[in-house]
Amino acid sequence: MEISAVRLRNSYQINYIDTNNVFVNHNSLCIVETEHGVDIGSIIKCPRLHQGGGADIKGRLIRKTTEDDMKELPEIEGIEARAYQECRDRAAKKNLEMKLIIVKCLFDKTKIIFYFVADNRVDFRELVRELASIFKTRIEMRQIGVRDEARLIGGYGPCGKELCCVHQKEEFEPVSIKMAKEQNLNLNSMKISGMCGRLLCCLSYEYETYRTLNRTLPNPGTQIIVEGEAYNVINVDTLREAITIRNKDRVIEISRNDIEKRGNVYHLKDNVINRLTNQDEENVYDDGLMTH
Repeated sequence: MEISAVRLRNSYQINYIDTNNVFVNHNSLCIVETEHGVDIGSIIKCPRLHQGGGADIKGRLIRKTTEDDMKELPEIEGIEARAYQECRDRAAKKNLEMKLIIVKCLFDKTKIIFYFVADNRVDFRELVRELASIFKTRIEMRQIGVRDEARLIGGYGPCGKELCCVHQKEEFEPVSIKMAKEQNLNLNSMKISGMCGRLLCCLSYEYETYRTLNRTLPNPGTQIIVEGEAYNVINVDTLREAITIRNKDRVIEISRNDIEKRGNVYHLKDNVINRLTNQDEENVYDDGLMTH
């Protein structure tokens, strides 16, 4: 059995499906059947995987989309638009404290799914009955979190790229303030929060890189001995592995490979001291030339 990853229409969820001996390319549109029903999806991962690769198979590929299939989309989108308006209006009349995010109608019209955000538990039983009587199909209400809301709506982060959550796997990785501290970021909540109001997703998958590099670098405030004199570390650029040290009015930038640890004390390597000494002598010589 060969399987492919597919993202269903109007959904962030990635499903692994049996390709059912149908050849599909990356970004191909196809009709798939999952545990939730029949829908249109886009193939997002090729080459295909073989069974036993650890993927949880949740459906099968029925066929590639045809022209007739694509002609059905305007009607489905019309149902979704009408269902969105009906749900929002009726929820407001019933004073239900819920924020409707998106509505999804399955391709075979056997179910309409309403995604909403709410701070508390919502009793939407009466609302579901009314919607079912209007659309004559099964109604499903799914309460999601603010991160899921951002992923469904989409957008761009302060970095200028598409939101990280759009491309992440279905389950969110935990993010903590400790990760921001490890990356020496400004802990102002506005600086390290995404459009969802939660800590930036990118903090999570960049954290391990920073943690690994920081283990090999001295912390700010650490002393480094240079020819018997103590220099204080005033700045550490983790990604460049560069360290800025100061003694009185003298400031030097060195790299991680320029220092060595003897016991519990950092020392500047002898060959680096010679290099810096030669640089100082050249600077003095150049200054002397400039005075003539």
